[in-house]
Amino acid sequence: MRRFHLLAVLAALSAFGLIILGGVVRITGSGMGCGDDWPLCNGQLIPPMDLPTLIEWSHRLVAAAVSLLVAGLAVMAWIPGRGAEWEALRRLSLVAVLLLAAQILLGAVTVWLELPPTSVILHLGTAMLLLAVLLVLGLRSGGAPRSRADLADRFARVGWLAAAFSFVVVLFGALVANLNAAPACQGFPLCNGSVWPEMNSLIAVHWGHRLLAYGLLALSLFLPTMARRYRPADPTVRRVAWLAAGLVVAQTVIAAAMVLGGLPGELRALHVAFGSAAFGTFVLLAWYARWLPSGVRVTVPGEEPKPSGTDAARAVMRDYVALTKPRIISLLLVTTIIPMYVAGQPSLALVCWVLVGGYLMAGGANAFNMYLDRDLDARMVRTRRRPIPGGRLGPARVLAFAVLISGLAFTVLWWQANLVAALLAFGGLLFYVFIYTRWLKRTTPQNIVIGGAAGAFPPLVGWAAVTGSVDLTALCLFLIIFYWTPPHFWALALVKKNDYRDAGVPMAPLVWGDRETMRQMLIYTLILLPLTVVPVFFGSLGVLYGLAAIALGARLLWMLMRLIRATDSDPSAWALYRYSLLYLALLFGSMIVDQAISLPLTMPAEAAPTVLLTPTP
Repeated sequence: MRRFHLLAVLAALSAFGLIILGGVVRITGSGMGCGDDWPLCNGQLIPPMDLPTLIEWSHRLVAAAVSLLVAGLAVMAWIPGRGAEWEALRRLSLVAVLLLAAQILLGAVTVWLELPPTSVILHLGTAMLLLAVLLVLGLRSGGAPRSRADLADRFARVGWLAAAFSFVVVLFGALVANLNAAPACQGFPLCNGSVWPEMNSLIAVHWGHRLLAYGLLALSLFLPTMARRYRPADPTVRRVAWLAAGLVVAQTVIAAAMVLGGLPGELRALHVAFGSAAFGTFVLLAWYARWLPSGVRVTVPGEEPKPSGTDAARAVMRDYVALTKPRIISLLLVTTIIPMYVAGQPSLALVCWVLVGGYLMAGGANAFNMYLDRDLDARMVRTRRRPIPGGRLGPARVLAFAVLISGLAFTVLWWQANLVAALLAFGGLLFYVFIYTRWLKRTTPQNIVIGGAAGAFPPLVGWAAVTGSVDLTALCLFLIIFYWTPPHFWALALVKKNDYRDAGVPMAPLVWGDRETMRQMLIYTLILLPLTVVPVFFGSLGVLYGLAAIALGARLLWMLMRLIRATDSDPSAWALYRYSLLYLALLFGSMIVDQAISLPLTMPAEAAPTVLLTPTP
């Protein structure tokens, strides 16, 4: 195991070096240093060298070394007779081999097609994922045994969110570089002196990257505080959180110097290096947040001493925010905003106002839900800490809060978008509060099927905010979420059915039984999967989205079949529930990637960035 650990660490370091070297290849324009020849370089194993050829050939040489290290890890992990402690390492090493194969294929395609931006970005994304897997292999094979944190642990979820967020920021940075959009935003921290600059495609890509980076900076600065609160007995987590925050701050300073200094090549190379290091550190943080050393206790929200003074005011504010169910709303906002970019080219101001109005309207619906379901929440383990059953807020206050923010949401959407978007959002609230919460939830096992339509309104709202109407593509997005809801929510119901039994809610597993519920989940999934590719045939979305929809759907179906075959349904049902959340986010995320890649892939020659690391001919 120790030898495996050392080999995994060496492979991770080599992969990190390969990513930096790939950035140098891109910055210096050496991508075609070996011509369009692959795997040889200009027809030779060791060609005559000029600077571009040396840089590209070195990149390929390091890639070959990484390939050998990954192959060695796979061989060591799959030696017959290994004990049970090797099982996770076998699976991870297989994932590393598959990512390596994809990376090699993308590298070849990139050279053969002479550096198309799409394949270059995918090449980098696969390299980052390979780095993450190698880091986890190194962590799992070294050090003292650690126990898994509870899935409800907030810090563990935030750790994985930070890692995923940093991955998205890196990909957007690659998009900026490969579309030559770096000079599109002058000045720092604003873009061309404005928070909402006048948009074209290149400015939209660059400013989008910066906004995401600013969000990652804010999250990284918050992580050490969370680590101190939730992991007071685990100094490793706190150190890694501070390291991640420091790297992101350094990355921001480098970005500022890079923009203000005319994009010198040396700083662009440092930008790549620090971005990759920050991503790797977030992966480490996610792992340490998920796996606890022996004896470390997770601080559970609600167990802290009762606050007073300023802390009491903050606690009340947290309770009002909790009424809106922000974690649930985050997915609803994704399915609101992305359809806006599928429908057209909304201004950044409109997107921000729809975000505000959408959050307030969904938050109002959730607050109404907590008011009406306060008796059920008090009887269910997973909801008894909510503000009303926990005795921290009275029902009258919650009702007043729900009315206030719902009315404010309608006003914002009507004022800043249009009446159609405001009415659709309000219609979703009425459906959720009165049809689902007040009627269906307590009376029929079909509650989530019919009531799930409420969660499908956000794409209609986003579409109407841009176009002022709803067309077939918007209705298709509505139906995707409608048919996704039953397999998603029933997976949770299979795990939490005892809670629903205690509360007296007639959820499907209690009324129909587990097997019939799974059969119904399969039916809805088989309707959902072909429906996800319909926008491709409408011409609203492209082939890249279609391929992503097929791949994500195949994984969803595979996990559902594994649940149906499982003897103990709880672990498989919980895994399916978590993946279904990721599935919808990635499905809609692939829409925005599909739209972004359809942007113009060139820019005027006079706008190209100045590079100081220019190779000699």
